[in-house]
Amino acid sequence: MKKENKELAKKKKAAARKRRQAARGFKTAMWILIPCLVIAGIVGGIVYGEKRAKLNYSAGLTDDGYIAGANLAEMVTLGDYSAIPAKKSELITDKMVQDKIAETLAAKATLNKESTKTTASGDKVSIDYVGKIDGKTFQNGSATGYTLTIGEGTLVDGFEEQLVGHKAGDKFTISVTFPEKYEQNTALQGKQAEFDITLNGIYEAPELTEDYVKENFSDHASTVEEYYQYVEKTTYHENLRDFAQAYLTEHSEISEVPAKYLGKIKNNYRAGYEAEYNYYNRLYYSYTGAYMWKDVYAYYDMTKAEFQKQLEESATESAKFYMLMQRVFEEEGMTLSEEEVQSFIMASDYTESEVAEAIKTYGEGYWHQNAMADKVMEFLAGKVVVSEGE
Repeated sequence: MKKENKELAKKKKAAARKRRQAARGFKTAMWILIPCLVIAGIVGGIVYGEKRAKLNYSAGLTDDGYIAGANLAEMVTLGDYSAIPAKKSELITDKMVQDKIAETLAAKATLNKESTKTTASGDKVSIDYVGKIDGKTFQNGSATGYTLTIGEGTLVDGFEEQLVGHKAGDKFTISVTFPEKYEQNTALQGKQAEFDITLNGIYEAPELTEDYVKENFSDHASTVEEYYQYVEKTTYHENLRDFAQAYLTEHSEISEVPAKYLGKIKNNYRAGYEAEYNYYNRLYYSYTGAYMWKDVYAYYDMTKAEFQKQLEESATESAKFYMLMQRVFEEEGMTLSEEEVQSFIMASDYTESEVAEAIKTYGEGYWHQNAMADKVMEFLAGKVVVSEGE
């Protein structure tokens, strides 16, 4: 729920997909997998001589979700949000709706072993492969039923590009040269390998038909047209909130960010990064008897300075977002009931019986702050004045 640097968020989404693929084919494919980015949970301890951050979601917050010890009236000058101007074309278009529908259907794609499609970059495929160097197979160089999306960079450079232009059932051989500095397995550094590939099939999204809508989206619609209207309505509302928040950010001024609060957010961000690094480093160790990366910076392919810069930027953006939300909440004299907080928690995919555990895990402050921000976002969305102009 934390507001994050957009560029980082985009990288994280792509990286999460890569990690899921890596985990599925880990035993057989680990030597040709390359490291990538993602955020995860946290455990405490020491990382190669450096103190590891510990995650506390409610750090720096009061139980009712306010930033502790900060007088935001002295730090934040709010822009005028009484009538936020927007053009309808900025908020919703047919393409936005079609893209959202396509994204939803793509997530429900299934493997079609009889597909007549020719593979292209971006296609999700299933392959079997057997790797050989000098005609001999090598350890962890083969896999069966390995799933990947062509072009995401899950596998060693040059591998995925050669999967383009084939059809389900094709058998072919590709050639790959491992990098000179291939840290995953130094025995493969600079070596040329051949991989015998069997393209098992291509994942294809389902067609949006009346029957498919009834079977899969009955909570929202019973026909294709009704489903389109539902997606249009929800997409419009999401964009309305985002537009209002972006407008407020652009037209407001923040003179300073509370140092202690910013430090707490940075600590949580680092905790997530370190947890991901440690999890996969230990996973590699469990199969190879050796750690793959010497530290968290190597894992993310950053220098220490680059890593810290990314932390600073992401944490600062998050802090400013919550400062603005709290300031509007205060300025408008809003209140937040426990019932509203509970409803927000349940809207975050928790059942009523799980609310207490969610609060125990994340803390009162975390849930109150995010429920507060959600209420403010809804309020700001109501302040947008939409015109029909282009």
